[in-house]
Amino acid sequence: MNAPDHVVVELIRAGLTTREIREQTRADYSRIARVRRDHKLPVFGYRPPTRTVDEALALHTEHHGDGHLRWTGPTRGRTPMLFAEGTRGSARAVIFRRHWGRDPLGYIRTTCTEPGCIAGAHLADDIARTAGLTAAEAIAYLVQRGASDWEIVRGLGTSVSHISRVRRILTQSTEQAR
Repeated sequence: MNAPDHVVVELIRAGLTTREIREQTRADYSRIARVRRDHKLPVFGYRPPTRTVDEALALHTEHHGDGHLRWTGPTRGRTPMLFAEGTRGSARAVIFRRHWGRDPLGYIRTTCTEPGCIAGAHLADDIARTAGLTAAEAIAYLVQRGASDWEIVRGLGTSVSHISRVRRILTQSTEQAR
């Protein structure tokens, strides 16, 4: 049986969310909304989870043989989403940063064939996918993809002068091809 309106009012004043009030009183959403309007009580905003990143990763991942790590948490489309420490973002980006020690450049893709794997060692961004190239080839690849000098310096840990030399070589080879 549903709780009386005065109980719902007390729970609203205590700061509970609509979902929490519904779970405690079994009142439906429209009734809780009506009580709020009748008593001119505010709707409290979304309270993001207060988990740490480590807690959220432990909660939403499971180890799956041979170093694979499967995402079991919330997604937006096919992107695993991590809600922790008052922020939300791509779980792949968080795991990539933790494993590689830098921000990803470009898209993060899984390098293994295990469905849903997000293990740090199995994630690669544009730079990691070109790791088989020499530094100059990797810079040339990123320049041709439209990456800024700052992104390349940050991603590859190289200097602006090195990038300028590669840009000059690319320009010269383009002019010679004409």
